Amino acid sequence: MRRTVLTLLACAVPFVAQAADGGAKAGIDAGNRKFEAAVAKGDAAAVAKLYAEDAEILPPNAPPARGREAIQKEFAGLVGAFKKITLKTQEVHALGNFALEVSSWKLEDASGKGPEGKAMVLWKKNGSTWQLYRDMWSGNAPPPSPPPAAATTPAAAPAPAPAK
Repeated sequence: MRRTVLTLLACAVPFVAQAADGGAKAGIDAGNRKFEAAVAKGDAAAVAKLYAEDAEILPPNAPPARGREAIQKEFAGLVGAFKKITLKTQEVHALGNFALEVSSWKLEDASGKGPEGKAMVLWKKNGSTWQLYRDMWSGNAPPPSPPPAAATTPAAAPAPAPAK
């Protein structure tokens, strides 16, 4: 009897956890696997379809892009340059029909090299599907050093005022 109760409890824990977050973690994991697959195929349109119609991305060092068409244009360069992205969720905070994900990412080009970084994504539940709603990311590399200051030559002394 005791063994049966322990087995039932062990099996119930994942269902209770999913119910507690409204399926956010599972939905985000599914969305991230689709994102990775779309990047591997070089398909910016498939990436954009993972975002809500009214989604907005906030890329580093660039203006925000709102809506799927703008998001597709923004990701076209990324999927052309990189063949793989790995997304790892560190935290999920469910907030009703929204969920905040804190994650890390790594891009790889054909040689297996590429940048790494972190992201915060606000996901929105649309029916039974979790979609990216607001997406902000940055790289882990330090910013580039500013260019060296141009050598300045001393300004010429002003000409003396004419004598009156």
